This record gives sequence, structure tokens and C-alpha cells, in this order.
Amino acid sequence: NGNSAHGLSRIARRGGNGNGNGNGNGSGNGRGNGGGPLSHDPFVSIHVAAYNEKRVIQRLLQACDQLDYPNYEVVVVDDSTDESLEILNAWRDRPRFKVLHRATRKGFKGGALQDALKLTDVRAEYVLVWDADSLPFPDSIQRFLPYFYEPNGNGAGDSKRRELVAAVQSYQWHVLNKSESWLTEGVRAEYAGSYLIERPFQEALGSLKMVAGTSYMIRADVLREVGWGTSLTEDWELTLKLYARGYKVVYTPYAECPAECVGTFIRLARQRMRWAEGHSHNVRRWFFPILLSPSLTPAEKLEFLFYSTYYLQALFFIVGSLCWLVSEIGLHAHVPDWTALLGWSLLLSNLFSLPVMNLSGLVLEEAPGKDLVGVLGALALSYLLVPFQAWAAVKGLLRREEGPWYRTPKTGRITDPVRHLRRLRLLGRWLIGAGRGRSGGPVPHRMARRPARRAGWMVAGGLALALAAVAVSAVRAPVAEANSGSQFWLHGNLTGPTVFDTTAPGLLVVKTVAFTSPCVPACPERWTGGDAGSALSTSAAQTVFAGTYSFDYWTAAGVTDATISWTFEYGDNAGCTTNPVVIAQNSSFTLLAGHTGGTPVSVVTTSSNTSVPAGKFFCLVLDFVSGGPTTLQYDSSTGPTNFLTPSVIFIPEQALALVGLALVAPVSMRLWKRRPHAPI
Repeated sequence: NGNSAHGLSRIARRGGNGNGNGNGNGSGNGRGNGGGPLSHDPFVSIHVAAYNEKRVIQRLLQACDQLDYPNYEVVVVDDSTDESLEILNAWRDRPRFKVLHRATRKGFKGGALQDALKLTDVRAEYVLVWDADSLPFPDSIQRFLPYFYEPNGNGAGDSKRRELVAAVQSYQWHVLNKSESWLTEGVRAEYAGSYLIERPFQEALGSLKMVAGTSYMIRADVLREVGWGTSLTEDWELTLKLYARGYKVVYTPYAECPAECVGTFIRLARQRMRWAEGHSHNVRRWFFPILLSPSLTPAEKLEFLFYSTYYLQALFFIVGSLCWLVSEIGLHAHVPDWTALLGWSLLLSNLFSLPVMNLSGLVLEEAPGKDLVGVLGALALSYLLVPFQAWAAVKGLLRREEGPWYRTPKTGRITDPVRHLRRLRLLGRWLIGAGRGRSGGPVPHRMARRPARRAGWMVAGGLALALAAVAVSAVRAPVAEANSGSQFWLHGNLTGPTVFDTTAPGLLVVKTVAFTSPCVPACPERWTGGDAGSALSTSAAQTVFAGTYSFDYWTAAGVTDATISWTFEYGDNAGCTTNPVVIAQNSSFTLLAGHTGGTPVSVVTTSSNTSVPAGKFFCLVLDFVSGGPTTLQYDSSTGPTNFLTPSVIFIPEQALALVGLALVAPVSMRLWKRRPHAPI
């Protein structure tokens, strides 16, 4: 496990061309993954917070004992109640190791790490955090250190520290037990997509990057300044503390550390619920301090806004999908374009985008072919975890305090041999091209840029023209309309009709109107559009669109049919007796005696839209013309007379032009990044 495939430099004061652990150039000639040689080996304090980790803690401590670096210590803070105590007691008196046992779990992981910070050697310049299931390589420390320094270019003397860089996060490489089950294969693929696609792209754009719980190094002076919090997601809390103070986090996949995949779905669900709750809780606490902070760039604030709903997206997905299904299957309402966009396309985009991202991560990693099947497991897990993450995210957002910490048990199983990642040549080409970085190493700590090629600018220009064409076409495109078939039931009281609304009646008492000469009680009969039994005026201007009106009615057996006028109108008062304006009318509609409803009957079709000002009342007016007597029944479960209007939802197509911004956003961000910035 100790052989390096990269040959990164140690940045220690050593001679020779090898670093004793790899096959590349050592620090003697300054050709490493970042800064040149230093005049000293910075003291590094390794911190481990452990709780009942008897299956994995021994191998971690052995790996730490074999680190190929001369100047470090290991501080373990343990809250265990299992056999871990016996294992740790054997390490108490060993050089470099400090072991503290806590009687309580106060503060959980953050509290344990804060106690570890108190035990840290005063000489420590950096703190490296690993979880108990980690299995670091011997050269892990020197893989982190170059990212804190600027290359000096002359191969001699100290490199300049990048003062704003507080922490370096690397790849949490969950591969130790990846072949254990379909679930571990899925978790392994999920991490590959996140750490080799999402996070490198964030690094390239200069957006906000997270400290992710393990496999990261942080400056000791900065950590003493900000301290540890006790959140369920102490890493996300630390991230926000750093950025609020103007510090930055750097990401690199080249200091990867093997670790375990969660072994069962219940454990995975609990882990993700803890993440979701703690994440949303900290978003609520830090939302305005981060957005209002002058220390963050626009790109970092934009990334924080994305992170704000990272787990709440599960709730949006559930609500949106349910609304879409109810609309499509229950209400049979179809909104052109947008129903497809927010319905099937949303579902299909998740079905395809997630596997593509995870598969791309595995390809960039040059993972063995057998790992690719994990993409399907990752897709299944993404949907299975949705309700758990949604519930936990809402709790974290709304509750004053966070819930308890549920430990994720480790098995200690290793199903696959592990060695350093290969050179990740495909990742390097994706981010910086095939050439070498300015520091001379295979992967420079800052993403160098190749001169833009003509083909690239042609593609960018084509995207800009396509966006302009969409915008021009959208302005000239007609308004999309869709019949949602709004249904209104007639309601009244024993003295006469009153209102119609969208609530179906459930009473047994049948109310009636007799259409005869003379009408009983009187003609015309009027129902005013209302809500919850009260006639209400429109609160805003509305448009009643053209279409077909239908009438679903029940009548008692009578001598003969009755001809009535059926009118839908609006006016200035309830009942529409003042300044009535007809919207739709059939002056000779036939009420069939003894008619049983259940199938709406078309009444009238309009050919033009009607604009209705605010403050108006809608009315249904039925007036006797001839025939009868015929008795109309309504406002009961046995005679629920109702009508349907062509209420149309309209969507301005101009909004579709905004979708085109997704095409040019990466190009725009790249041009923005070319602007001169203060060095970090």
C-alpha cells in the first residue's frame, strides 16, 4: 500500500532524487506537486476522534505509526465503551502517540476534536484529521503540505505560504470494502462522482469548497482561532467559519485516503440523515453572515446558495413529483412544455445525469471494470434516500437544536487490495490540458490554464448565438395555454341559491330549483363564485380563456323537459345584478327531466378570451325560457350539480430563454476567473 504512483515530493529538506516512497522526483530538485523545498519539516498533528471503533482503530494506528514523515504526532480522543479501550491502552506509551479517553460523548465528534486540539503540541503547524476507518498511505502527510505554499521557482529556500489557504481537502476514497455488496459498490461509485467530477470543477471555478469530515489538513493556528463547534456536521460548520473569516479551502484528489463504505442501508440512511439535519441547521445559522460577508467572492456566495438547498432538494423533489402525478393521473391536467419539463424530464434527467457523473468519476479514476456496475447501485440509493434526507433536512431547518448523533458502525472488512491512485491523467487533461503545470509536477496545486484554442472559442460563440436565437424566438412565441378543467359545485341554503366553489358537497339534504312558469322560488337563479361558502370578489385582474363549458346536473322526474338560458358572467356585486358582463351564454339549453348526472354535458364554447378586472364577482345565472316543470337538484351527495370552466393556466414562453444561461455559465465563469485576483 505504500508505493506511490505519482512520485510527489516530500517538500522536506532531503537530498537525492527519490522520496523513499515513490518513483518520481523528490524534493531535492523541487519538482513536486506545489511548492519547492522547505528549510524544515513542518510539525503535523494527526487527530482522530473515535467511538466504539474496535474493528478498525488498530489498523489506523499502525498506518499512522508507519507514516514516512519525520515530524508528527498522533492524538486520539476516544469515547468508547467497547474493547477499543484495551487496544488504545497499548498505544499510550508509544512515541508520537497521545490517547485521551472521555467519560462522556459531550459535543460528539466536534467536542472530541476540540479536546484533541487542547492536547496538540505547541510546535504543530498543521492538523491532519482522519476518521477511524481511514487507512492512510505512508506518504500521506507530504501529499497535503505543498498546497499550502506557492512555488518559489528557484529550487532553494522556503516557499511562500498561501496565507488565505486554511485547509486542504482530499479524496475520501471509500474502496476498502467496495465489493462487499451492491450497496457498497453504489456508495463507492457515488463518492467517485462527487470527488472526481463535482469537487475538481469547484476548484477550477474558484467556488466555495467544503471541509468534508476526514482526509483533510488544516493550519493549526487557524484551527486554534476558529475552534471546533459541536454540530452534527462539524465539518460544514468549520467550513462556514473559515469562509466567514476570509479563509479558503483547497481541494485536491491527489492526497487520497482509502476508507470503508457504509455496509447496510439502515446505517447509510442514518448517516445521511445526520448529514442532512446538521447541514440545514448550519445553513439557517450562517445564511446571512455568509451572504453579507465581504470576504467571499460572488462565485463562493453562489456556491453557498446551491449548498443551502443541497439536502432540501429531496423535499422539493418529493413535493414536485407528487404534485405532478396528482395533476397528470388524478386531475388529468396538462400544462404544455412545463408539465413535460417539470415532470418526465425532471425524472429522466436524474435517471441519466447521476449515472453519467458517477461513471465519469470512475473513468477519470481509471477504476477497474467491475466497479462500473456500482453506478446502478448509486442511482438506486439516490432515490431510496430521498424521504430520509427530506425529513432530516426539514428538522434541521426548523428545530432550534439538533438531534442526537448516530454513529456509523464499521466492519473492518477489506475486500479489495488498495494502492495509490494512478496519475489521473484524464482528470489532468480535463482540468488543465495535457501539459504540465507551472511547478513542473504532474498536478500543480493551482489549476494552470492553457491558452484558449480556436475551436474552444468557436464552441463558445456557437453557444452564445444559440442562446440569442432562443431569446429572440421566445419573445415572438405565442403564449402556451392548457385546459385544466376547473370544476365548481353549486351550494345554497333552504331559502335559495347562494354560491359555487371547488368543494364537492357531502350532505344528504337535496336542495332544488323548479324551472316552470312561474319559477319557484323565482327566476333567474343565481350562484356567485365564492370560497368556503362566502361570495368573494377577485383580488387581482384575471383572464378567462376561451374554451368549452360543461354542465353536470341532476333533475327530478317531471312532466316534461325545460329550456333555460345558461349564463356565466361577472359583475360588480354578489349575484352580478350590477353591471353584468356575459362571458359565456347558451340561451336555449335543455334540462332533461329525470336526468342523472355523472357525465358532464357541453353547454357552450367561447372563441375569445375575457379580461376581468380586480374586484369583480363571477356568477352562474340560470333563467327559465319554456317547458317544464323540471326540478334541478344540487348541494348534496345524491345531486351534486356542478359545472366546469375552461380555466387555462398560461406560461410565458420567454422564461425558457433563461435555460440557455446554463450553456454559457461555464464559459462566463472561466472568463471571470481570468481577471487578476489577489493571490491566495
